[in-house]
Amino acid sequence: MPKALDETWKLLDDFADASRALAQLGNGGDVAEALCGLALKVVGGDHASITSIRGGKFTTVAATSHVPEQADKIQYATGQGPCLDAIREQDTVRVEDLRTDPRWPLFGAQAAEELGMRSMLAHVLPVDDHMLGAVNVYSAHPNAFTPEHETLIAIVGATAVQALGAAQHQQKINDLEQALHTSRHIGVALGILMCSHRVGLDESWAMLAKASQDRNIKVAALAERVITTGSLDHSW
Repeated sequence: MPKALDETWKLLDDFADASRALAQLGNGGDVAEALCGLALKVVGGDHASITSIRGGKFTTVAATSHVPEQADKIQYATGQGPCLDAIREQDTVRVEDLRTDPRWPLFGAQAAEELGMRSMLAHVLPVDDHMLGAVNVYSAHPNAFTPEHETLIAIVGATAVQALGAAQHQQKINDLEQALHTSRHIGVALGILMCSHRVGLDESWAMLAKASQDRNIKVAALAERVITTGSLDHSW
């Protein structure tokens, strides 16, 4: 098999494996960590991270080591860098040499001198209508990335958008299910109090709320105890 074709098939296998793995992950944090690993596997480089921005605040939500976290923090502190530009311009940014690139003099000098990073790729991640992010890949070598790597990181980015979006959707479903579960149990506890004390709904809620405050126990936890014991008078 020709080398180029063989490499293409390997990349397709990587993305297929990544898609299967991402589908089995439970939350956004797990997905972000997995995507950092995928970026390094497909694009190359030495370190990777994922940045998110919400309410104008940049945060590193996953990283393969402390190095990209520190590099990201330099960008946030100086207000300049490839990651920030990728998010602001909603595009891919490639840096051949951080030490000499004139676009980010403060960030480039610190990243090169303090962390030994010389080149970088950053690609925007439009996760949803309210949040943007970027996947960042760092290398200790100058000219580590090519236009072909820009294409690959764009594919990684598309995978990331789908995976992070699915994770957020699943988290919303989980939160809703938990809220409904809690609400049902509180409702059952109120019904028990209404029957046992022969009071109305408002009175039973007042009893539950007061007991929660007096005993410094969350209403949901207190409701579980009422369901178990049938009373607010049980010894705690």
